[in-house]
Formats: sequence, C-alpha cells, structure tokens
Amino acid sequence: MKRIICIAIILLSISVSHAQTDTTFYKHEVNLAYGIETLPDLILENPFLGGFTANYMYRVVKWFWVGVNINWQFPSEMKYYNWREYYTDGTFRDFKISKRNNFFAIAPELRFSYVNKKWVTLYSALSFGYGIHTGLNKKNPSSNFINDYWYWNITFFGGNFHIGKKQNIFVGGEAGVGFKGVFALHCGYRF
Repeated sequence: MKRIICIAIILLSISVSHAQTDTTFYKHEVNLAYGIETLPDLILENPFLGGFTANYMYRVVKWFWVGVNINWQFPSEMKYYNWREYYTDGTFRDFKISKRNNFFAIAPELRFSYVNKKWVTLYSALSFGYGIHTGLNKKNPSSNFINDYWYWNITFFGGNFHIGKKQNIFVGGEAGVGFKGVFALHCGYRF
C-alpha cells in the first residue's frame, strides 16, 4: 500500500511540474467579469441583475497570484415604499418613496494556478473583503441606509483561454460561490 501511495505522489508531482512548464510568463493581468447568483442576492434578498467585477492580478511566482477585486451590482427592480402617517388631530399624510438599492465591494484575492500552458491557465482562488449596500430602510422607508458587510468569494474552478498572436488576450469563466457569483464569465489582458 505504501508503494502505491508513493508512486501516486511521484506521478502527481511529475504531472503538476510538467503542467507548469510554459515559455510565456506574464506577470500582470486585468479583467472584467460578469457573474450571476451572487452572494448579496442571497443575503440581502434583493433581486440583483448580477454583478460586475474588475480585477487586477500580479503573478508572484508561476503558480501563485495576488490581486484585488472591485465588485458592483445593480438591482433588477425599483423598490417602492408607501405608508401613511396619522397625526394626533385625526389627519393623515401619505408618503411614497422609490429607490434602487446598490452594492459595492472591494476584496483582495489569492489565486493558485495548477495548469499554466501557453494557451490555457486553470486555477482556484479565494477573496475576502468589505462591501457596502445602500438603499431604503425596510423598517423605516423614510430613511436611507448604508449597511456594511464582510464579503468573500471562493473560486473552485476557473480557467483562462489565451488568444491572440502573443496569447496575452484571454476569455474564460469561473465556478464558485460568493460576491462574484456561482458562475462568472470574464475577458481580459495580460502583460
């Protein structure tokens, strides 16, 4: 049994080191992504249209990246609040307010790539950051609110497919959970 485990570890090490061989080593990457079913949709119970994420990554070594995400989301519908206030003299006044709720987050990211080829990069990532949600207060619709939350994102599987003469333009996708969404599509440039 020990021999089988040792052979499996050696074969895995060889395959991973072979997957890391690549002549092109771009250190910087910028991309723009659109994700669906984001974490703020679920926590804040607001029907958002999805989220946009701008991302900058710096490749420290061939398999390890550090960077930052900026995420913003727009709601799919306008929120309307109607209420009536009664006064001591028996009169009342009706109020109507409408507003779109918004979400904005910034989060550092760590990325671990396990395949680095000339035409493809496969990776997993972890982000943790701070988000702000603005809108109307449900308990008191006459007042606006600003809520702040700690947000995170785990990318279980992500991939970039490099195109162009120098393979420095890429398109790809990510599957995970968090503020980027359950599934996100992205495009970008590496240099």
